[in-house]
Amino acid sequence: MRNVNLALLACLVTTVCLGQSAKKTTTSSGHTAHTTSAACGVKCGQERWDIKTLTDPDATIFKNATATDATVAQLISQTPPAKLADTRDDSEKHLYHVHALLIGWKIEKGTSSGTTIPDLDFHMVIADPKNTKKQMIIEVPNPSCKGVCRSAFLNKFKVARTTVTSKLGNPTGDMVELPKPWVIDVTGPGFFDFSHRQDGLAPNCIEIHPVLEISFVQQKSNGPVHVNKASELPHHCATR
Repeated sequence: MRNVNLALLACLVTTVCLGQSAKKTTTSSGHTAHTTSAACGVKCGQERWDIKTLTDPDATIFKNATATDATVAQLISQTPPAKLADTRDDSEKHLYHVHALLIGWKIEKGTSSGTTIPDLDFHMVIADPKNTKKQMIIEVPNPSCKGVCRSAFLNKFKVARTTVTSKLGNPTGDMVELPKPWVIDVTGPGFFDFSHRQDGLAPNCIEIHPVLEISFVQQKSNGPVHVNKASELPHHCATR
């Protein structure tokens, strides 16, 4: 267990776990299969992982997609799917560009009991500049995770992580409200999550996940802004 934990810590921000890219093998039935070298990343995350890392069959729609401008208020007012599966819902096939206020962040490290596998994402909370009580989550994947390291969007994830750490430093496992929030522009697919008591969770559980581009526009002169706790708001989210 100690060796596993050390490997995870080594991959929090750097990409030391990255190895060979996916390669082709031939199965006994003659079909070509794509496998990833064991050196490519550590195991991270669980639920809907292919969608979260843009390695699902529908991820190609985002390769040359034009992002739609949207506000936090608009996104959190959408009706969530009734049920979510391991495939991408039609409502999750849209690329969005959002101008928002970044108010808090942490790194997803799972539970101390080890009952969940940490996904090592940057878990970031954004708010609508016109009403900071309207909030939602954006997630930046860790390039050193399995799935992420073979994604066609890997380079975008790397740039996004570097952009964030160059402005904010390294995250902790606990939510930190930024003393002075940042005005940011963020681009990525819409994604509906399940409710599991996330900080900053939108009422409908929508997220920008994964982040493909992020830029820091201006730091505010005052703050911090309170990050909503899941217990403070009613949520109407999809079920499994």
